[in-house]
Amino acid sequence: MRNAFVDGIRHFIALASGDVRGKLDAINRTQAVIEFGLDGTIVAANQNFLQAMGYAEADVIGQHHRMFVEPGEAQSPAYAAFWERLRTGEPDVGLYRRCGAGGREVWIQASYNPVIDRRGRPVKVVKFATDVTRQRLQSADMEGRLAAIDKAQAVISFSLDGTILEANDNFLATMGYARDEVVGRHHSLFVDPADRESDDYRRFWAKLGRGEYDAALYRRRDRYGREVWIQGTYNPIFDMAGRPFKVVKYATDVTAQTRATRTLHRSLAELADTVPAIAEQARVTNALATEARRSATEGSALVEAVIATMSAIQDGARDIADIVGLIDTIAFQTNILALNASIEAAHSGGHGRGFAVVAQEVRTLSQRSAESAKDIHALIERTLERVREGSDRSEEAGDAMRAILRSVSALLDRVSDVASATHTQASGIDTVRRAVAELA
Repeated sequence: MRNAFVDGIRHFIALASGDVRGKLDAINRTQAVIEFGLDGTIVAANQNFLQAMGYAEADVIGQHHRMFVEPGEAQSPAYAAFWERLRTGEPDVGLYRRCGAGGREVWIQASYNPVIDRRGRPVKVVKFATDVTRQRLQSADMEGRLAAIDKAQAVISFSLDGTILEANDNFLATMGYARDEVVGRHHSLFVDPADRESDDYRRFWAKLGRGEYDAALYRRRDRYGREVWIQGTYNPIFDMAGRPFKVVKYATDVTAQTRATRTLHRSLAELADTVPAIAEQARVTNALATEARRSATEGSALVEAVIATMSAIQDGARDIADIVGLIDTIAFQTNILALNASIEAAHSGGHGRGFAVVAQEVRTLSQRSAESAKDIHALIERTLERVREGSDRSEEAGDAMRAILRSVSALLDRVSDVASATHTQASGIDTVRRAVAELA
C-alpha cells in the first residue's frame, strides 16, 4: 500500500513537472526571455530576446542589465531603485525603452519577475518581453499627427447622442466658451434654436450614430449668439469590434472667408445686373459715334467743296479784275483819241464844230468809263481780299474738319473696343458670379 502511494506521488510530480516544462517551452517559443542574478548580471537569454536586441549569446552572458540602458539612465537613482525593488521580490511591469546593438532604440512590453525559493527568498529575476518597437513608432507617429491637428484645428468630441465629451482650446476660443461650460452639454448648444428641433438635425445625428462620416460648411452660433462658419468633418470613432462609440469633429473657423465670399457674390451679382445696361449704353454710344463719323465725313466733303468753290471765285475775281483793267485801258485810249479829235476839229474851223461836240461827248464818256473801271477795280480788289480771307478760313476749316474726322474715327474705334470688351466682361462676370455662388 505504501509503495503504491509513493508511486502515485511520484507520478503526480512527474505530470506536474511535465506541465510546467510545457508551459515554459510555450513561453520560450513566443516571447523574449532573459534571466538575471539579483545584482542584474545576465545569466541566460533565449533566441527571441537576442534577436530582438541584435546580440549573440556570448555578447550578453555575464554582462549587467545596464548594457541595454542609456548611460544617463543607468546612473540615475530611479534605476538603482528599480533593481532594489526586484531584489526585495517586487515585480515590475511596463513599457520600457532599451538600447539594442549599435545603439538602436528598442521598445519592449515586459514584466520583470523575481523567482522565489521555498523559503520565500528571491533568488533570480526572469524577464518576459515582447518587442513592440514597430507598434510604438506607429503609435508615436499617430500621436504626433493628432498633436499637430490639435494645434492647428478646432477639435471637439461627442458621444453618439451628441453630448460633448471634450473640446480643445482652439474650439473653445472659436466659440467663446470655457471648457466647463460645454463638457456635458449637447451639440445643439452651437445650433440656431430654429434648427434644433428640425428633421434635418435629427437625421444628422442619426447618420453619425450609424457610423457615417459627414463633412460640410456649417453655420453655428457662438456663446454670444454671433454667426460662426466652420469648415468641418464629423468623424465616427469605432471600437475593436467595429462599432461606433463616439464622434470627433475637426474644424476650421472660416467665418471671415465665408462672409467675404458672400459679399463678393452679392457685389458680382449687382455688377452683373448693371453690366447689361452698360453694354447697351456702349452699343448706343457706338451707334452715335458711327453717325458722328458719317456726319463728320459729309461735313469734311462739304468743306472741301467750299474750298474748291472759294478757289474758283478767287480765280473768277482775278479774271474780272483783268477785264476791268482792259476796260480802263480802252477808256484811256478812247479819251486820247477824243482829245486828238477835238484838236483836229478846232483846226477845221466851222466845218469841224459838230465833230468837236461829238468828240467832247466821247471824251466825257471815256472819262466816266475810266472812273467806273477804277471803282470796279477797287471793289474787286476788296472782294479778292475778302475771298482770300475766306479761302484761308476755309482751308483752316478743312484742316479742322479733317482733324475732327480723324478724332471721331479714333473715338469710334475706342468705343467699338469698349463695347466689345463690355460684352466680354459681362460674360466673364456672370461666369465668376456663378462660381462664387457655388463656393458660397
